[in-house]
Amino acid sequence: MTDLSKAIYVSAIVAVVLCGALLSRETASAQSANELRSLITENNKKIEDLQKQIDQYSTLLNATSKEAQTLKTALKQLELTQKKLETNLKLTSTQISKTALTLEELEIDIDAAEKRLASTSMAMSETIRNMSQAEDQSAIEELLKSKSISDTWDYVNSLRTINGQMKIGLEDLKDEREFLGAKLDQAIGEKAKLEAYRKTLSDQTKVVEQSKAQKDQLLKDTQNKEASYKAILNDKIKLREQYEKELFDYESKLKITIDPSAVPDARPGLLSWPLSSVSITQYFGKTSASKRLYTSGTHNGIDLRASVGTQVRTALSGTVTDTEAVKHKSGCQYGKFVLIKHGNGLSTIYGHLSVVSVKPGDTVVTGDVIGYSGDTGYATGPHLHMGLYATEGIRIVDSSTLGSSRCAGIKTVAAPPTAYLDPMAYLPKP
Repeated sequence: MTDLSKAIYVSAIVAVVLCGALLSRETASAQSANELRSLITENNKKIEDLQKQIDQYSTLLNATSKEAQTLKTALKQLELTQKKLETNLKLTSTQISKTALTLEELEIDIDAAEKRLASTSMAMSETIRNMSQAEDQSAIEELLKSKSISDTWDYVNSLRTINGQMKIGLEDLKDEREFLGAKLDQAIGEKAKLEAYRKTLSDQTKVVEQSKAQKDQLLKDTQNKEASYKAILNDKIKLREQYEKELFDYESKLKITIDPSAVPDARPGLLSWPLSSVSITQYFGKTSASKRLYTSGTHNGIDLRASVGTQVRTALSGTVTDTEAVKHKSGCQYGKFVLIKHGNGLSTIYGHLSVVSVKPGDTVVTGDVIGYSGDTGYATGPHLHMGLYATEGIRIVDSSTLGSSRCAGIKTVAAPPTAYLDPMAYLPKP
């Protein structure tokens, strides 16, 4: 046997030993991975079942939102909302469990890939080292040393074998590196998803607590009497009307010139819907209800049907200009809100929220969750108010500036009539 043949023989033994050790380790990993996959499948089934329950509650809530405003209906809505929110919590907890299991599975895959990569690299290094030793003698010397035609053929076959080994080894290295890179990218994505789910769980817990408190307060205020509920509802309407008049008077006096060239032309699809399911309950401008509901006779945004705790997403990338996450009062404008400035001369506002998930200065991307719908401010029922402004026309003032003593200390988002824009001119067709 020639020196080169011996070198290849040694390389083959090294490769077999390394592969054998690797296979024994991967067998144990495969068992763990199979257990994890089974648990992930179970969680997927739970997620599917919980989502069906949430959809059923959403259907029931949509139906009750169209019923007459009575104490019975209000309590029914609160009970359904409570059940839906608690199911949402279960869903998010299950999604967290599933994502954590997926990360465990990825860690096993990454560990196995790193070991395979190390093993392949070691085998390649051994082959190259043995080739280098064998190449200390020239090919002619190797042929002259051959005692027979058989030795000559051994030498030729050895060259072919070692070239084949090198080619396969290089391809294996490339495949392992690509596989490892893909798994690492997937792990980064799953970790980001896990953090997002944890934030969602925290926010949803706040919504549940507020919903419980709201129901308890309603029962306390009304003593379960319909007449008391009607009186409370009428008071809310009067407070809204009073505030609307004060705001209308203030905005009518604002002298702000809006540059038309600073606002993009109307283009459906420039903005995205802030809710996953769209049902418009009131449009912008003069509507069948606007003259009755608003002092100005027009509605300065659009209202979307949304039960308490529905995720609200930003309609376009931008920067959070202002929020009201804590101080709010019944009868005072938008209650909890988020105002976002976009880089095209437009700003959007999302009002009557139950929970605000962002803070001023935050950068948001289209579709990011910025809060959860509710019925704060002068809303008389759960919904989302979405408004659109020419950014240069917005003024944020203390409500006392309007002459409102009751809403003093609460922020008011004001603008001249020319700064209010119709969101429908920029949103996709529903």
